[in-house]
Amino acid sequence: MSYNSDFPNNNVVPIRKTDRFGVYLGEVTSSGEIIEGESVGIAFLKIGSKKFKLKIFVYPGQQYFVVPDDKDDTKYVVLSLEEYKMASDEIRTNWNRIGEGRLVGCFISLRIQLFTENIFICLFPDKKEALEDMIAS
Repeated sequence: MSYNSDFPNNNVVPIRKTDRFGVYLGEVTSSGEIIEGESVGIAFLKIGSKKFKLKIFVYPGQQYFVVPDDKDDTKYVVLSLEEYKMASDEIRTNWNRIGEGRLVGCFISLRIQLFTENIFICLFPDKKEALEDMIAS
């Protein structure tokens, strides 16, 4: 029996549970094109889901959610989740609307309360995920 140092990589197919998307500051040109700026976060989207989980680097302990608007497929709602325990040990949750978004080309432009600039979710998954897809195929 020979030992192969690539054994784990050759015989294990990675199971991708979520896609990762870059979140950037950006600038919209006069033609409507988005020029990506500094990376400010990351968004995760489970396969088959429409709800992004949004992590913003300056608030590492917080997570937000970006969901499509019920009435317009080009619009989004940004929500925060508040969970707390009642005296009866029951967990209560509140969804708070903290912003909105709209589809702009290959990006979702987000306007979030208390942020002075819009941020943009790139709708193309990060390249790292593409590499995992190549390994799995």
